[in-house]
Amino acid sequence: MDRNSVIGFALIAAIMIVWLQFMKPEQKLGLEKATAPREAVQKAPTDSLPAPSPAMAATAKADSFGSFAQASVGTEKTITVNNDLFTAKLSSKGATLKSLVLKKHFDVNGKPFNLVSSGDKGALSMLFLSSDGKRIDTRDLYFRSLDAKTSETVTGKEKLSVSYVLDVDAARSITVTYTFSGDSYVVDYDLKLNGFGSTIAGNAYQLNWDGGLVYSEKDKVDESANALAGAYLGGGLLKLDASDAKKSYQEEESGKAEWIAVRNKYFVSAIIPQRSTEGVYLQGSKKAGGEFENYVAALKMAVPVGQNVVDDRYRLYVGPLSYNTVRSLGVGLEKIMDFGWDWLTRPFAEYLILPIFNWMNKYVTNYGLIIIIFAFLIKMVTYPLSLASTKSMKKMAALQPMMQELQEKYKDNPAKMQSELGRIYKEAGVNPLGGCLPTLIQMPLLFAMFYVFRSSIQLRQHGFLWAKDLSVPDSIFDFGFSIPLYGDHIALMPILMAVTVFFQQKITPTAQPNEQMKIMLWMFPIMMLLFFNNMPAGLGLYYLMFNVFSIAQQAYMNATITDEDKAAAAKQVAAATKPAQGSKKGGKKK
Repeated sequence: MDRNSVIGFALIAAIMIVWLQFMKPEQKLGLEKATAPREAVQKAPTDSLPAPSPAMAATAKADSFGSFAQASVGTEKTITVNNDLFTAKLSSKGATLKSLVLKKHFDVNGKPFNLVSSGDKGALSMLFLSSDGKRIDTRDLYFRSLDAKTSETVTGKEKLSVSYVLDVDAARSITVTYTFSGDSYVVDYDLKLNGFGSTIAGNAYQLNWDGGLVYSEKDKVDESANALAGAYLGGGLLKLDASDAKKSYQEEESGKAEWIAVRNKYFVSAIIPQRSTEGVYLQGSKKAGGEFENYVAALKMAVPVGQNVVDDRYRLYVGPLSYNTVRSLGVGLEKIMDFGWDWLTRPFAEYLILPIFNWMNKYVTNYGLIIIIFAFLIKMVTYPLSLASTKSMKKMAALQPMMQELQEKYKDNPAKMQSELGRIYKEAGVNPLGGCLPTLIQMPLLFAMFYVFRSSIQLRQHGFLWAKDLSVPDSIFDFGFSIPLYGDHIALMPILMAVTVFFQQKITPTAQPNEQMKIMLWMFPIMMLLFFNNMPAGLGLYYLMFNVFSIAQQAYMNATITDEDKAAAAKQVAAATKPAQGSKKGGKKK
């Protein structure tokens, strides 16, 4: 591998590191808060205070909830709903979702886990101001369950509905209905307001998802880096990342939203409205001393003045962040997946890597084998470029004596030297950048694969050989401390990859002086080892096998370039050098 290839790799790697560290979305402060901060109350010892009388308690409820005071007292009842993909628990207090445990995806210990972080109060709520100025969160109110059972099961194409009713008074009621399908992560969520046309302040309410999603991976720092709240409106993605525990984050925009969502590394919760929204509100915070990021994502909905019945329908998706699954919803929810630059790496991910992987997965179940096959296919596609590069490098090597002569002759006239070099390159049919062209072409693909392997749940907890999970580094030994530039572990795949980089350089023709190549022969493998030690094992496997195929291909090309090819190249180079030699002789005659 020549110096241009090395420089290309180094520059792109440096750009990638800087981009990952510093090119984060700028946060803006929103205009209002979706939830009012709760004031801390200093409590006296309970044994020194008299027990509140029923009248006092009723007065306190009335002060907090106004006309909703009666609904703030009751008994909580829960119902568990099982389908083919998850187990959900709903509560009559707030008619909210308190738990959702996936059946086909497990945590780092291989155990089922609850995705809902706000299990104490629930994740879903309707938030509004009543006509008497009370802030109402439906999670504080007790609904009446229309289902007497405590457990329900739905499978296949079956449907199951669970409904709750809140009777505010004789004229007003709120009905919440969840409709589950047996084989889908999508839950239909219907919210019916009866008699609220003129009794909600501002004629608007918010539907909130309150809470981030529970972390499930070993590397909490990495999972925190992938956690965010987002919304899609106006054809653009609005993101909020609460990355700093010392800051509070808010984001707000008006307009029609396709969805709001909260995600961690591999899972997402999204609310998809079925009518136009007034806007969205996102709020986030990070727990001090920890990595967990908590979020509120809300849809702002208008209540038409004078309309006695408002029947709003939503779709709720809580499940894996699988590209094909979320894309099938038809609302652009796949935009929340990070595939890098929209103009470069994302097209490679969406239209090349994922389709090919999904197609091959129909016939090959092991993703390690799929990666190896993919590397082989890419190597075959780039073979013509590699062959042209090899021939170009051999011509460049033949031109070295002539180039050194020109550099010495025109050392005081750089412009003339560049002109002569350009002429010789052209007449000899040599492209000085030809050696790094195959590398530059595959770099967007390599970066796209980096994002796919980090973001796609398909590789999660899928192993190959010693790598237990292709979506994380294949650590074979943990130090217990971190080494700068290297990390806190030893990964085997990058070591093997660095070895193949070394041997690939050894057999690749080069036009560089021996001293330079001796340095790069060791420096470049070391650089790649440091860079890939913390990369997903799947990416290391891809590059390892790509290098193995490159070595085999290079050995084949070195053996099959005939003496006639070499003679033709030498003849072409000699023809290119004649004008320069003639110029030199003419100088002597003068």
